[in-house]
Amino acid sequence: MPPAYAAELELALLTIQRASVLTKSVLRALKSNVDAETKADDSLVTIADFAAQALIISAVHAAFPNDLFVGEESANALRENSTLCSRVWELVCSVRDAEGTLEEPGLAVPGTVDEMLDIIDLGNASDTAHGRVWVLDPVDGTATFMKGQQYAVCLALLVDGVQKLGVIGCPNLRPNHETGKISEDDVDVDGFGVMLSAIAGQRTSIRPILRAGIGEATPVERKRKELVGDLSKLDFVECALGATSLLQSRHAAVAQRFGASWPGTVLWSQQMKYVALTLGATDVMLRIPANKERWTQIWDHAGGQLIFEEVGGVITDFDGGKIDFSQGRKIKGERNLGINQGTKEPKHAEITTNAEIISTIHITSEGKKLHPEDRGNGSDWEEEQRYDRNSIHTTTISLHDTAVLLSD
Repeated sequence: MPPAYAAELELALLTIQRASVLTKSVLRALKSNVDAETKADDSLVTIADFAAQALIISAVHAAFPNDLFVGEESANALRENSTLCSRVWELVCSVRDAEGTLEEPGLAVPGTVDEMLDIIDLGNASDTAHGRVWVLDPVDGTATFMKGQQYAVCLALLVDGVQKLGVIGCPNLRPNHETGKISEDDVDVDGFGVMLSAIAGQRTSIRPILRAGIGEATPVERKRKELVGDLSKLDFVECALGATSLLQSRHAAVAQRFGASWPGTVLWSQQMKYVALTLGATDVMLRIPANKERWTQIWDHAGGQLIFEEVGGVITDFDGGKIDFSQGRKIKGERNLGINQGTKEPKHAEITTNAEIISTIHITSEGKKLHPEDRGNGSDWEEEQRYDRNSIHTTTISLHDTAVLLSD
């Protein structure tokens, strides 16, 4: 008997491989002239985003017609922009006929423009708590994609809100085998990068992305950094400095508490950060949002977290609570965004404690800086502590072998 979710994994691998080759081909053909629209969150959407989402959902929906989908893109921009819609449709059509495509029997493609638009909008589901739900991000890191840097093509399967499968295509990824590092500009120019995949309880694998067929899988071995109590050697992964809604100054403050340099590795794509953690290219990831209105999106984390967990990574909040993917399109935390394993790990506990201290420092209306050690010294602390912790709802720290998602 094949292992659980074996059929889903094979389909997901073929689907993500096809979408990865598509996006890489677009990047090579158009270079800096990629047509783009601006989304509400000010990130860029390219024709590759829309075409990849159409192809991913089309393939999976044909095989599992009763499953739901949560995707980043909506077809509204295509319905409002006929020129952009035509470019996306041309790209989708080219998949069927282009030499060396990943088209396989049963790997569906939309048959008409209207069908393409409807398929893209199948990704508008919001209930992730019940049944089987596929979560996808057709191009995670669109801004760096357009620069020819690192990006990810992502697909995950949730069952009753729990991650069961994850596949991440990294079309530009070429890990530096000498240093073990990953950088935005060290890209696979000639090939199509690699894919990482995992089924819950069955470890993580990596394989090359090919034009046809599925490449041979190699188990990802956990590369544990032996710090021997010296946390100054930790590598902190960060997105592009200054171009984020996160409180990077607080990220830097956590690193400075350990004497670690900051930033270490710089990657824009959120899912590429999970890839870097999984491969041991970095050690710590922090996410302290600037305000309580900034909820993190489910497609930025689903699948990537599972892939990291399957090499021994652990993701927790301040309280060791479980990451909750059952709350819809956004990860919303009431102190329930993590898992309990690893909270007794000394390095993990020390980083968590210091991050909590840093993230709960607050300036009162009188200009007084309040620290956790001020607890019990007056009512100001209790009032400001409640205010500040309510505003810090999604803080993530990921140590390579023990990741932490801090939330309130």
